Amino acid sequence: MATSSQEPQAREERARSGRAGPGIELGALAQDTELGRAGVVVGHDGVTYQLRPIRGGLVWNVLPEHVRQVNASDLLREKVRQANRRSIGSGP
Repeated sequence: MATSSQEPQAREERARSGRAGPGIELGALAQDTELGRAGVVVGHDGVTYQLRPIRGGLVWNVLPEHVRQVNASDLLREKVRQANRRSIGSGP
């Protein structure tokens, strides 16, 4: 386990490598299994992943045990959810 003095170096290395954490790339689509939402991985601070909604919006934090790569079914589900929200006028 990295010590607090090693964590900034580890964070910098992840940023240089384009990786958000184990197996998930920055910019990749990921599924928040706790909330059932998909988003774009915009960061990983060593404790949580930061996801942004696919069509933009506020970033939210996700614990690593609740994040996984998106599959085609997840992506379709998220697009349908967003289309339904737009059709009833509740935003993106």
